[in-house]
Amino acid sequence: MTDEAERVDAGEGAAGAASGAGRREDRRQTVGVAIALFVLTFAVYWLLGPQRTPYDFQLSQANNMIHGHLEMTEQYTHNLGILERVLYDGIGFCLPADDPRGPERAADLPPGTRFTDNCRHYMQHSLGPALMLVPLAMLWGLDVNQTLISVIVAALTSLFVFAITRRFSDRLLVQVALTALAMFGTILWWVGANGGVWFFAHTTAVFFLFAAIWATVVRRSPLMAGLFIGAAFMCRPTTILAGVFPLIVFSEQWLVGWSERVPPWRRIRLGPLVQLAAGVTPFVLLTGALNLGRFNSPFESGYNYTEQLYQISLAWRWPHGFFDISYLGRHVQVVFEQMPNVASQGSYVWPSWSGLAMWATTPAFLYGLFIHLRRLRRVTVVAAFVLAAACLMLLVRGIATGLGLGGDWATEEIPFSLHLLPFWLLIGAAVAGSILARDRLAFGAWAAILVVSFADWLFAATGWAQFGYRYGLDFTPFLWLLVVLAVGRGPLRWHHWALIGLAVLVNLWGVLWIYKFDPVDLFGWTWVSY
Repeated sequence: MTDEAERVDAGEGAAGAASGAGRREDRRQTVGVAIALFVLTFAVYWLLGPQRTPYDFQLSQANNMIHGHLEMTEQYTHNLGILERVLYDGIGFCLPADDPRGPERAADLPPGTRFTDNCRHYMQHSLGPALMLVPLAMLWGLDVNQTLISVIVAALTSLFVFAITRRFSDRLLVQVALTALAMFGTILWWVGANGGVWFFAHTTAVFFLFAAIWATVVRRSPLMAGLFIGAAFMCRPTTILAGVFPLIVFSEQWLVGWSERVPPWRRIRLGPLVQLAAGVTPFVLLTGALNLGRFNSPFESGYNYTEQLYQISLAWRWPHGFFDISYLGRHVQVVFEQMPNVASQGSYVWPSWSGLAMWATTPAFLYGLFIHLRRLRRVTVVAAFVLAAACLMLLVRGIATGLGLGGDWATEEIPFSLHLLPFWLLIGAAVAGSILARDRLAFGAWAAILVVSFADWLFAATGWAQFGYRYGLDFTPFLWLLVVLAVGRGPLRWHHWALIGLAVLVNLWGVLWIYKFDPVDLFGWTWVSY
């Protein structure tokens, strides 16, 4: 070997060693940042949260399961008297002959409601989070702190979020800022810190949805994506519709030869589709088996036997049953229009249990509307100005109403919510832009948002009592992903920092007002109300 060849080999060896050392250093930095984000998220959620909940019914469900039954019994359940009850005796809705809530409960039910000796209590909510708690219940029973587990799950979510940001930007500052947006700039903060039955279900579902996005865009595994979508389904049933996201994103794997003149059946590769379905199917089958064991039908989740559906005093809330298209307007009003309570005395502005518009809790979500529109600079400037004007108008209207300075709008009388036209037009333009640009990620995210939100909006209730719009967590991971796509590789500009910072401040406001100031009646002021 010549001296020159030896020098080349030595140089390449040194470069390879340096490259390897650099990669190891990058991995150490990545692991260190991930651990720091987990610890920070856990500490903030826990220290600023309530740290315990009386509504730990997933834990009670797990405790009943390990004692051999799916119904909720007083012996193995915390606070059975406040449970949102599903009541079933093998025939239909009933009341227990020895109802622990007393005979006065029957006065609020239709005449002729059956009292039976074998009428059993069941939990109204999905069993996925309860199954997650079974190992802990086996060790510590009802001594497990469900709020603590919720905070841990939420903190673990930050690991998936951070991993996703690294797929789109190699700038650490961008990665951390976008992770902070997801963890502290959305209502996941308030919900994850709560731990109550309704909120724990959302926390676990969000964890699995972010995991599904990670499996889709980072690991590129249809099987893993399907597994995580299936797990999310067992926590929040409507999230199964988010399966359209990996279905669309993986279309490059299963939909081939589209431009070629071949028969349609030769354009489809079944492998990725089978993997995706194989991931989801076990969770669907397990849910059906649990429903069969409880209600003699794999398709009955228990909602047809929930006590709320039969209570006369609540009939006005669901005149057409629990699910109907006429309920869409209720959700639209909360998602886009609901403002905080405003008054001329302390605490001057406070959260409404009815909710808060999603663009108000997380204004950075609005970036998702401009991913492809921003190529047309003048159109983008005009659209941004009109959208800002619409948001300002809704905010001013809320303040004026709270201070008694103006009449309230009868928004339900405005057909198709035309006063929200800027939102509708920009959403339509964003979806169309993703299709025209053949942007599978953006279109997949929008498809998941649209189908999941539509399913949620068919429900009679809008999520109260809540901070923000808690049903929005069923599609928040995809709204966040659109922001990531809009920001790109960075760097972040001043307006990015402004809206991310504002989102964090708004959610900090909700956490402090509700969890810290309201319980102690600080200054005797109102800190949260309807």
